[in-house]
Amino acid sequence: MISVPCIGNGFAIEASFTVILSGSTSGRIRKLAGFQKHHHVPDAISDAAQSFVRKVGSEYVKMLADGLYNDIRGAFGYKRREFDYSCEEGLATIKTPDFDAEVCVDQSTEDAKKYVLITQLTALHNAEVATNPALHACFNHHCEVLVVHFPKAIQLEDKIDAIEENDTLAESLTYEPDGSCFELKLPELDLRISVDAWTMRFQLLTLRNLSKLLEHSQRAFDILTECGFELRLSTEN
Repeated sequence: MISVPCIGNGFAIEASFTVILSGSTSGRIRKLAGFQKHHHVPDAISDAAQSFVRKVGSEYVKMLADGLYNDIRGAFGYKRREFDYSCEEGLATIKTPDFDAEVCVDQSTEDAKKYVLITQLTALHNAEVATNPALHACFNHHCEVLVVHFPKAIQLEDKIDAIEENDTLAESLTYEPDGSCFELKLPELDLRISVDAWTMRFQLLTLRNLSKLLEHSQRAFDILTECGFELRLSTEN
């Protein structure tokens, strides 16, 4: 599944690609606990509005991060000194001997009046934890997307052409006319794969299941290797 050790932020893949497991929920900014009657809902997306959202959403982030901290502590049995936990200004980070995670709140990039709460599993520090049911139990309700970040922009037209030459995959392919992004729906793997020049995103078509997402993403990578994607998720060092 996911290779280790971590290089920079995210999970290392073949020592040059990074992967982050991520999930998000959204809602109205005025519903955040820190929003007061004298506050005004942002009417535009801006740095100032972003700072405001992080301020009024900080209590929400702390509540969820504290809950995640307790879930991790109960599942893994870590002692206090084994955690590095911080939470301020709408961003919480949790670092453990086996993995790192974070919870943050941002202004939505699609609707100025909404927030997005993001939970990410950003690093694994050993191979075994990737298949540990305790990890899946802690993050199953928080993370539903596996995101691969490419170290440099890829030539999407070449990938689209290669997929169209594959009779098995071609019928599952849709893409923008200008070749700026494409999507593969693979019902047999219960996966939707969305790709642009910089990222590849894997998400289950049905109910979220972190263990299944990791396993089926690996199988999809094996298939895409035939189309020039020289990537592999692996738990081997």
